[in-house]
Amino acid sequence: MIKTEILPYPEIEALNNPPKKLIVFIHGLGSDGNDLISLAELMKRDLPDYHFISPHGVEQFDMAPYGRQWFSLKDQSESVIKNLTLKNAELLSNIITAKQLELNLSNKDTIIIGFSQGTMIGLYLNLIQTEPFACVIGFSGKLIEPNKCVNKTTNICLIHGEVDDVINIEEMYNIEQYLSLQTIKYKSYKVPNLTHSINSFGIETAINFIKNN
Repeated sequence: MIKTEILPYPEIEALNNPPKKLIVFIHGLGSDGNDLISLAELMKRDLPDYHFISPHGVEQFDMAPYGRQWFSLKDQSESVIKNLTLKNAELLSNIITAKQLELNLSNKDTIIIGFSQGTMIGLYLNLIQTEPFACVIGFSGKLIEPNKCVNKTTNICLIHGEVDDVINIEEMYNIEQYLSLQTIKYKSYKVPNLTHSINSFGIETAINFIKNN
């Protein structure tokens, strides 16, 4: 059994205080919160009312001596992944809720931005919410389908490199199909010549999507 724990994480305060919104970055497999918090430096001048947090994955990465994960990928059978995601999405939700209470904010003031495995658990968490998030942005992710889609209100933005060699762009098409069936509004962007990463186009697209939602 892998130990789960909630660790202190990096955050950047809003330029305008008190903050009116919260952005939660959710990192990919084997990384940690220090990776995506760097995006806040590129976004905060366009989003001066936003407080940024970048939690560390709730488990130690189990395929290397360093890094964090949101759930293990050693066993990739659908039932195992679903159970792990459900369990650890609750821990991620606790992290977000604690920060919301501290800042006097709620889900309607909160934006989820995930990358890779962070998109997987962030999108899953959004779909099971009873109180919708403001919006969700998913970079280079794939769908983990919940047993029941509760939240069909939150607008979603998908951004994926056309030559992603870790998570094939076909996974974005699978998410699109699911969202369409659930009548959830979304926008999606294929980024030419981009592998498994986030580039300036993706950051600019995310900022514009947040401003419009």
